[in-house]
Amino acid sequence: MPQKSVTYGVTRIRCHEKDLINRDRMERMAEGTLDEAMRTLLDMGYGSLPNATPEQAESMIDRELTAASELIREVTFDEKTTDLFLMKADVHNLKLLLKLRLTGSNDQPAYMAGGCFSTDALSKMVQNSEYKELPEEFSKALTELEQSFQADVDPALISMELDKAYIAYAYRIGKKGFVKDYFKGMADFSNLLAMLRIRAMGGGPEKLRAAMLPAGNVTEAKLMQGLEAPADGLIKLLAAGPARDWITRGLDAYQKSGSLSPLERERDNYLISLVQKGKFEEDSILPVIAYLLAREQEAKCLRLILTAKRNRLPDSVITERLRELYGS
Repeated sequence: MPQKSVTYGVTRIRCHEKDLINRDRMERMAEGTLDEAMRTLLDMGYGSLPNATPEQAESMIDRELTAASELIREVTFDEKTTDLFLMKADVHNLKLLLKLRLTGSNDQPAYMAGGCFSTDALSKMVQNSEYKELPEEFSKALTELEQSFQADVDPALISMELDKAYIAYAYRIGKKGFVKDYFKGMADFSNLLAMLRIRAMGGGPEKLRAAMLPAGNVTEAKLMQGLEAPADGLIKLLAAGPARDWITRGLDAYQKSGSLSPLERERDNYLISLVQKGKFEEDSILPVIAYLLAREQEAKCLRLILTAKRNRLPDSVITERLRELYGS
């Protein structure tokens, strides 16, 4: 019977950690064929679809992520913290629902499972333009978005404003420890990626300011300077805070290749590094959060491998983009 206690929650998570895919197994899947990768997942019971075909790989991943979210909700003894991480799915679903309503689209939304609110509840909020059940950061952002789209609808603005609301909410709720570092790191990498994209297009400060999340450890002033700084000076200017080493590696690779993929990979590696010590903690919510993030990182790697195999892309694509895993 579920109990709201540290001992129960961490013990349940430990039982499931053994099913995480480690680095060696993931690399073997990357080196084999699509059929071999699928056979590995089926032998593990991944996604609880014993007869799944490669065409059902996404369903397998979605089912595994849904199961992870349900486990987190069942065992959590700190709902405020776990809800903060689970709310990533709600943000995704709110973006979809508002875009579909405001554009009049009849497309079927590709929901993300595992949020704090059911998709029916979110759909009702959006249809009625009534957001009082959401945290104030989201309610305010959604109300302002609705009012701003009296004439033209800007789908990109919907995504940007809801991402800003999520980070602002996270800063209010998670004011210390790994939670604070996680969301500040998320903001830093998002802002760096936005700055580099805008820089490549020749955009100016106003465009960057509109795209930026609330600043983490890399200040708005530094990011603005980055628009005009020499390419070989970006690392010295922008590598700051706990993620300094990861930012340095990502920017160094960007300067050599012109690709943002290494910086995206370093972002994910940094964020998973923040919860690695969850393997050893026994008296905090960290192992519970770590398991959720481990499953999400695992899913990214599986999608990369299976997509590359399905489209007959070179193995180097996988090697360059494969993330670190909590289960390594």
